[in-house]
Amino acid sequence: MPPHDPDIGNTTRGTVHGQLLQARDIHHLTVSSAPDTSAPRTTAPDISLVPPLPATAVRGRTRLIEELTTAMGSASSVPHVLTGPGGFGKTTVAAALAEHAQGRGRRVFWIRAGEVSAGLLEAAVEVGGPRSEAEEVRGSPRRAARWVWQHLDRSPEPWLLVFDNAGRPQELDQHRRPGEQAGLLRSSPAGFVLVTSRVDDPALWAPAQVHKVVELDDAAAGAALADHAGEEALPGAEELAERLGGVPLALALAGRILATHRVLFPDARALRKRLDEDGAAHLDSLAEPLLTGPDARRLLLSGVWQLSLEFVARVEPQAPPLLRRLAALSGRGLPFPLRRIVPELLREGPPWPTDRAELARVINALVVHGLVSTVRHGQDTELLLHPLVSEALRARVEPV
Repeated sequence: MPPHDPDIGNTTRGTVHGQLLQARDIHHLTVSSAPDTSAPRTTAPDISLVPPLPATAVRGRTRLIEELTTAMGSASSVPHVLTGPGGFGKTTVAAALAEHAQGRGRRVFWIRAGEVSAGLLEAAVEVGGPRSEAEEVRGSPRRAARWVWQHLDRSPEPWLLVFDNAGRPQELDQHRRPGEQAGLLRSSPAGFVLVTSRVDDPALWAPAQVHKVVELDDAAAGAALADHAGEEALPGAEELAERLGGVPLALALAGRILATHRVLFPDARALRKRLDEDGAAHLDSLAEPLLTGPDARRLLLSGVWQLSLEFVARVEPQAPPLLRRLAALSGRGLPFPLRRIVPELLREGPPWPTDRAELARVINALVVHGLVSTVRHGQDTELLLHPLVSEALRARVEPV
């Protein structure tokens, strides 16, 4: 280092790497560097991995949550999948498990639909993966999947990873079944993996363990309705809950209506009377003013089931009109014999599937998305729509 020259000062310019050391009289040192635009982006993406909190006590799911808690504690070797129609409470069960996991020291990574790849990369960074490496693999899905799971598998802390609302399984793997665990969905010795999905297809998820989330029984549904209404005791709660078919979303909407419109509906019986007169689809019109935000429609019964129909229509365009016709033919959720479908449906309307194999494929798409179930009655196979789904579909007049 040459002798100090007061006219030169102690300023250096240019890109600086590592440490800069000046060995003589250091009166002032300024280090400035222009941003290197060629370097990869290392800022954190706007991704939230925080799980939602249940709005009220979780009713009627004690056994299911205990099964999941036991599997999580025993280091399950396969992912677990919660399936069921929209609005039946899959996310609520997952959120309750997340709350339990956090209370026992597990890290929780909540991955939302549409953010699967970015969310997993962020989870891997949180367990120690270098962000610069995450940016390098971001554009290569297979490299990204390998990199993510290498770091999640080596996590020093146990974790719970939730893929919520996986209505499009191709988000988890574009080329194979998610159950093959070759893409973004895998099991790990370091944590527990849970998926919630409308798609109830065991072959798609195998060898994952599938748990069906069904309606609440009358007692649990009545208690849930009272919780949402903010009441400890709600006269007529179980009767209204039965009218709503034990569907958690319907109970939440009804509870919000009761909590807000106490003059119109002083108790649950008053709201049930209105629904008996105007139909359960009227629940949406009563609840809609109470919901805000860009996704308010998605929080209604019609919005949730419309989303399910949209998913089905991408695979089988004939499924939504077929479902609407089934709702009209089967009455208020009554079983409809499969053998009667073609003769009944060919009388009018759009071109229906005439080939039995094609018809079976379309019906199967409705079944795996939870919009239709099949039951055996003697030698017949019958199709069954949930009464609330049937009622809501029959109330809609616009085509899908």
